[in-house]
Amino acid sequence: MKRPCHGRAFTLVELLVVIAIIGILIALLLPAVQAAREAARRSQCTNNLKQLGLAMHNYHDVHKCFPYGHKLEATGQYYRRDCWYHRILPFIEQEAYQELYENHHTVDAYEAEYIHRIRESVAGIEVPGMSCPSDPSSPARGGGGSDNGFQGNYAVCAGGGTLNVTTQVNDMNMIMEDPGGMFGRNKEITFASCLDGTSNTLLASEGIIRGSRGGSWGGLGGYWGGAPHGSYAFTSAEPPNTTVPDRVYSCKTTTWLKAPCENGNAGGLAGRWNFARSYHPGGVNAGLVDGSIRFVSDTVDRITWQNAGRRQDGKTLGEW
Repeated sequence: MKRPCHGRAFTLVELLVVIAIIGILIALLLPAVQAAREAARRSQCTNNLKQLGLAMHNYHDVHKCFPYGHKLEATGQYYRRDCWYHRILPFIEQEAYQELYENHHTVDAYEAEYIHRIRESVAGIEVPGMSCPSDPSSPARGGGGSDNGFQGNYAVCAGGGTLNVTTQVNDMNMIMEDPGGMFGRNKEITFASCLDGTSNTLLASEGIIRGSRGGSWGGLGGYWGGAPHGSYAFTSAEPPNTTVPDRVYSCKTTTWLKAPCENGNAGGLAGRWNFARSYHPGGVNAGLVDGSIRFVSDTVDRITWQNAGRRQDGKTLGEW
């Protein structure tokens, strides 16, 4: 008689070994996959800043200067708190959007007096090239006093801080006519004013958005009304991803892990500033006035980074 033929099954120990091996392989592959994804996101962020730099150059070609950081408010005018973002829209292939914005006063004069009043159907339109794909909160709303306006990740450089001789404290306030960088209040600065050289001076960089929605005043990238409270720019007075808090009029939150923030108004604190920050491991992308983009490490020399933010301090940067 033939004996029945039975296939040999896995033992429990063999099954557990196979599962363990698969788990180890996944654990080894996952960081590599995540690193590859972040490399792609960082590359996209670099390209966004490159396009912003080209837009600024094209603006300068047409108007013979860079746009103002933000416009000085005046009673009776429309689009109060307008900033550089609105000026360069035609140069980043958003001509129709700027026309919609510029003609809004004919639709609703009350809304168009202050841009943070403009309805979300207009102010909330997202411009993809102004969002860093590594920021989980982006694209967002806020930073300009309401949830109506799109909030992006990119800001221009207002300066690198100035040493107050009397107090020996570095003044980082960006809310002044000329903070020393390429952008200020009502300042339309030219290439000729960049005495330190266009390859040695910061034009723009990126920041972190603290949550996808929320009313606040002055968070970086709050283009729709937050400019006079710091949203239009960053200062290089502190290195990228510093632990020193941003200080704006009011924060979306003061406990965001990678982006500490101080409520300047509620705390009675003078000065308004934002620092360059990102979710890219080890540093931030930054654009220079010559249009080049570089990745700047968190460990960059503090003085070098400060000097890079000033357009005419006469300091040599050296290697960085």
